[in-house]
Amino acid sequence: VYGGSGLESTENSTMLQSHADIVTQMQQDIQEEKKQGDNVTTTLSAVLQQAASDALGSNRGAVFAMDADTGEVLVDYSSPNFNPNTIEQDWESLVNSEDGVFLNRATQGQYPPGSTFKIVTALAYYRQHGTFDDFSYTCTGSYESDGYTIHCAGNEVHGQESFQDAMANSCNCAFAYMAVNLIDKDLLRQTADQMGFNQDIPVELPYNGGEFTLDSGTPNQLTMQTAIGQGDTLATPMLMCMVADAVKNNGQMMTPIFVKSVDSATGSNVKTVQPQVFGDVMTPEETQALEPLLEAVVQRGTAADDLSDLPYQIAGKTGTAEYGDVSEGKAHSWFTGYTNTGNNDIVVCAVVENGGNGRAPATRVARNVFSAWGTETY
Repeated sequence: VYGGSGLESTENSTMLQSHADIVTQMQQDIQEEKKQGDNVTTTLSAVLQQAASDALGSNRGAVFAMDADTGEVLVDYSSPNFNPNTIEQDWESLVNSEDGVFLNRATQGQYPPGSTFKIVTALAYYRQHGTFDDFSYTCTGSYESDGYTIHCAGNEVHGQESFQDAMANSCNCAFAYMAVNLIDKDLLRQTADQMGFNQDIPVELPYNGGEFTLDSGTPNQLTMQTAIGQGDTLATPMLMCMVADAVKNNGQMMTPIFVKSVDSATGSNVKTVQPQVFGDVMTPEETQALEPLLEAVVQRGTAADDLSDLPYQIAGKTGTAEYGDVSEGKAHSWFTGYTNTGNNDIVVCAVVENGGNGRAPATRVARNVFSAWGTETY
């Protein structure tokens, strides 16, 4: 949030503008003092920011978290980063660094979303069929179509699965099968667009949007990859946080807001920022159908080892996002999800670059933020 491309830049004119009372301004003029600009209060939580920092440690990645109801951004953490207090001394080394320290990975880092995208694929399936109850699939560890084969992680064989099982197990084969045989490709594209992909998001910070391409002419190989968050699909942690928030928020996707209020130098309120709805992207019925799937992921699925023992309900989705040469096994680790307590609930998305397995370490990073939230809330 620092410097020429952060909140300090976007709010610079606000902090230079004075809303002090006229007497104070006259006194400053008479005494030839600089006018004191307004004060900007951000939505960020120092406690949760620290929890994200502690959890990521030296790993590259990002954490983005919002208040589920208001969209207030509680965590916007990117690693590696820099110390703003010593930026002048460190400038040369920072600008010559290949670590991308000036890239806010939470809002600008574009990654294949991996299996977190299965939330969108599941929604498209539900819109076409009106239920998850009629789905059944037998996973053998691989699925082939038109000469291309999709494998489940570690070639794991899940056997007979309901839709909830397929989501809890993060079964690539089941989702590849449904993408080719049970979901209209144009409907999947429309659903992704509605969930914020290929859209402009009105936020204060520089960001990169989500990218998604699919149509009726897309070959099955790319269709299968796309359904599991691979192929040409890209997303930021901010966007996947918004996707999870829409499920939590009865289909209402909130716009992330970074500024809580603006006050004059003398303390009078200039502006209080109100919650902003990005869009009603799902019906309450659709969210009620999706939520048990995401709860199953945490209770008995791929996130259970790290999150199921927390003393409050969490729902979410893990992800492993392959990139580069697949034969080299390079993959990022994802988690996006939310608390479901009815008490100042939080939505958290974490990405750990080169984190590998979708069951860790992004879920452990998210756990640290959830735990800090729980301590603050309870």
